[in-house]
Amino acid sequence: MARIDLPQRGLHLEYESHGSSKRPVVILIMGLGLQLVSWPPMLIDALVDAGYRVIVFDNRDIGLSSSGPLPQYTPPPRAMLAHLLHHGFTPPYRIADMAVDTLALADALHIERFAVVGVSLGGMVAQSMAARSPERVRSLVSIMSSAGPRTAPWPSPTLLWRFLQRPPKNADFDAILGHFVVLMQALGNLHDPEEIAALRERLTRSLKRAYNPAGAVRQLMAVMADPDRSAEVATIRCPTLIIHGADDPLVPLGAAHHLAKLLPQARLEVIPNMGHYLPASALPELARLTIEHLHSIEI
Repeated sequence: MARIDLPQRGLHLEYESHGSSKRPVVILIMGLGLQLVSWPPMLIDALVDAGYRVIVFDNRDIGLSSSGPLPQYTPPPRAMLAHLLHHGFTPPYRIADMAVDTLALADALHIERFAVVGVSLGGMVAQSMAARSPERVRSLVSIMSSAGPRTAPWPSPTLLWRFLQRPPKNADFDAILGHFVVLMQALGNLHDPEEIAALRERLTRSLKRAYNPAGAVRQLMAVMADPDRSAEVATIRCPTLIIHGADDPLVPLGAAHHLAKLLPQARLEVIPNMGHYLPASALPELARLTIEHLHSIEI
């Protein structure tokens, strides 16, 4: 792992580079509140073995990356109420700002053109990059993502309430870990004991590395601040692969069908039984689809 300063953005990002610097680059962008260590090593290794250099990093406000400038913004409870009432509010930053962060990381690493793969919030950031910087983005893979929360069916109220809850401020490590294990089990529709054990191990590693719940809330505000980015997404022209879980309870499958309507040139692949998580059982298919898509751009 390494830290890179981006003075023009007023922040630093923590990143890792896997594979030879002489290979085509794939930048992986993780979802809301999740760190670079949330990327399954099996997926990274598959991409490297397929001939790519893989860059993973902590988005701003999470992990070992800094928060960056935080101008005065609407307090989160008021922002949530404004979002529910379809009113505007002032976020600390937007999805587009996170896209520019990623471009600045590529600049600092002297990477001119690259493919992007984004999960959930990371998919939104990747979409913004592809729309705003077509000269830089060779191809896009958008996984379990949407063109904004108002372009997707709402999750169940019970799940949404659970998703928005945070552990008490005075909770000890085991309580915090238990909270996120239960949450991710619900989001991922996870029932297999081995998968749940792997989830617990991954979350333990993440929480011991860094824990910034306020940053995760600010990232959520960035998602809510632009509830429908359909017009921007419809301008994407690079080769695009949309991957979604058939049983995603947080960003239901309708979000992927909406993306496919906006991007008629895109390919949509639905993974049976997959929820809002990257389970080990789905990784071989996710890797195969992503690598096939990346290779098709080079033919």
